[in-house]
Amino acid sequence: MKTDDTFFHEVENDRRKENRKNVTIQILIKMGNLINGRGITNNISMHGLYLKSLQIFKGNNIHSKDLAGSTVRVMIPSEHITINGSIAWVDLKTGEGAINIISTSDDNCWQKLCK
Repeated sequence: MKTDDTFFHEVENDRRKENRKNVTIQILIKMGNLINGRGITNNISMHGLYLKSLQIFKGNNIHSKDLAGSTVRVMIPSEHITINGSIAWVDLKTGEGAINIISTSDDNCWQKLCK
């Protein structure tokens, strides 16, 4: 059972600045010229995107602190949208991370998808 202190601590540490929409969408991820792969997103918002990609993050000889702030391109083929962003955080053990969205190829379509 959670105490009030535990709940407060979790809310205080939640980095989300806006509500997220729960979805399950296949994505393609590109970082630089050498790192490409597939993944999924389970929640999205106008300015952020959760992603999971064991193919890209797990097992690579990289450190999460080196990836934070790196630019990334995320393509959502099913929606014909490309997202440009920067990596907010990555957990290399689980292959999970979050992206701060800088721009999209179709802002109106992205806005509709996030609602």
